[in-house]
Amino acid sequence: MLVKLAFRNIWRNKRRTIVTMISMAFGLALAIFFVSWGAGVYAKLIDQAVRLQAGHVTLEHRLFRDAPAIDLYVEKSSEIVKAVSGWPEVEEVKPIVMGQGMIKSGAGSLGAAVMGVLPSAESAASPLVKSIKKGGYLEDSDGALAVVGSKLAAKLNLDVGKKFVIATNDVSGNLTEELCRVKAIFETKSDEMDTYVIQVPISFARSLFRMPEDSATQLGVILNNAKFQKPVKKRLAATLPETRAAVRAWQEVMPEVASYIRMDRSSNWIFQAILLFLVLFTIFNTVSMSVLERRREFAILMAIGTRPGQLASVVFLESAFLGALGCISGIVLGGIIAWIFNVVGIDLAWFVEGGISISGFAVSTRIFTMVTPGILFVPAALVFAATLLVSIFPMRRAIKIAIADYLR
Repeated sequence: MLVKLAFRNIWRNKRRTIVTMISMAFGLALAIFFVSWGAGVYAKLIDQAVRLQAGHVTLEHRLFRDAPAIDLYVEKSSEIVKAVSGWPEVEEVKPIVMGQGMIKSGAGSLGAAVMGVLPSAESAASPLVKSIKKGGYLEDSDGALAVVGSKLAAKLNLDVGKKFVIATNDVSGNLTEELCRVKAIFETKSDEMDTYVIQVPISFARSLFRMPEDSATQLGVILNNAKFQKPVKKRLAATLPETRAAVRAWQEVMPEVASYIRMDRSSNWIFQAILLFLVLFTIFNTVSMSVLERRREFAILMAIGTRPGQLASVVFLESAFLGALGCISGIVLGGIIAWIFNVVGIDLAWFVEGGISISGFAVSTRIFTMVTPGILFVPAALVFAATLLVSIFPMRRAIKIAIADYLR
């Protein structure tokens, strides 16, 4: 009876009810869209960063994180790669030799990160391979060949086929130099990558740094799905032999990316909270006005024996119906918008001509939203719960009416 009465009451002023529902639906749809947008950006950034660097899970020397140095390496890397590659959650395992060096050409010299990679593994996983602007990417059989960033090449007047010298220190601390030839030039739209990174075959990198055969400073494990990170990390740590290696999540290896995501996510939630407050203010105003307009009606009902609890229940149910209708409309509207941009994406090339770079990693200008049940229903559940909360004040006002004053 009370449920039926409350549902009928919200339609006594159809215009106000519809305006309130539209306000809720629009606010909730905006919240869902921006949360799905943020989730899409974070997923894209993480995917490109782990593929470019050392995977979702990284295996490295226990001391490498404290003071990265070329003499802190993992031995028997091929055995680990062979063992882990067969796991169903693993897409690719890539051995990396990461060192520093001075790149010299006739035009000058610049410091650079020298990244020794297994070309076949990089070709399968790294977005850098798709950023080749000139020339062709490395092959496993290559020797003293390198791919260099476009800005580094421009500063040192390098081009495909030209020679340069890499000067560095080997694992014993001795100065060493090797002549190398440019095989390709890449352009990722990230200043840090394009100015500071060169890639060479891992066999050449081991020779350059005088590292033992089959050694690597890092082993990057790329997963089919990021949700497997914790179980794979735990399994990898449990199955490792007694070595000097440590197993780390990408958040430990790339803390600047993890910090950016935490900070941006916090800003996003503050924006959602402001939006939620505005939506709740609309609901509060609607329910309060409804109660104020019916004070005489409530007084008559209480005079003929209606208990205060029953009146409070009616007001509560009216708020619940308003909240439910607004939330359902918002989920449908926000879900459709998020789904459309999940399929077609949003190309920001018109707004960011030079590309998007976050924490030194280039991100595609076409952003796709991410739609999950949590993104759709968690904001809606929060709005619905808050709607019920803001109905407390109108409920108290309804049951504290001075009956005699309104019956005169």
